[in-house]
Amino acid sequence: MARVSEQDEAALGQLYDRYQHAIYSLCLRVTHDAGAAEEVTQEVFVRLWRSAASFEPGRGRVSTWLLRIAHNLALNEVRRRQSRPVIASDADWAAEGARLVDNHQGDDPEMALWLQERAEAIRRALERLPEPQRQAILLAFYGGLSQAEIAAALGDPLGTVKSRIRVGMQRLRETLIAEGIDEVD
Repeated sequence: MARVSEQDEAALGQLYDRYQHAIYSLCLRVTHDAGAAEEVTQEVFVRLWRSAASFEPGRGRVSTWLLRIAHNLALNEVRRRQSRPVIASDADWAAEGARLVDNHQGDDPEMALWLQERAEAIRRALERLPEPQRQAILLAFYGGLSQAEIAAALGDPLGTVKSRIRVGMQRLRETLIAEGIDEVD
C-alpha cells in the first residue's frame, strides 16, 4: 500500500492480481449485472490508486478495506439503477457456488474445494432460517439493499427488519460453527 501511495504501478498491479476476482465476485453478487460488476471493480482500483495514502493498516487488512469500497460502490450502482433483485432460488445458489469454484479452479484445487464446501454449508444454514429472516438476509447481503429499502420492499417496520437480520446472522454463525466453519466473518 505504501508503494501504491507513491504511485508505483507495479504495486497496483500486484494488488489487482491478488484481489480482482474477490472484488468482481462481490460486485456481481450485489449488482446481478456482469457489466456493472466490471465497471465497479475498475472503479475500486481507481479509488485505490487515488487514495492509497488514506489506508490505515492499524484499522484492518487491505482486503477488508478494498471489499468495503467495492460493496459500497456496488450498492450505489444498484440504487442508481433503482433495480430490485429477486431472492435467489436453490438453482441460483448452486450456480453461485459452482461459479466461485470455477473462478478458483486453476489457482488452487484445495481452495476450490473449500469454497464449494463453504458455499454449500451457507446455503444449508440459510435454508434452516425462518423465511422472514432468510428473506431479509438475502435481500441485504445478496440483493444489495439497505435495511430501509428492505423494510419498504417487504412492507415491514425498519426495526423488525433490523431484528430479523441480527437474529438471523446470529443463527447462521451458530449453525456454521457447529458445521465446523470457524472462519465466519
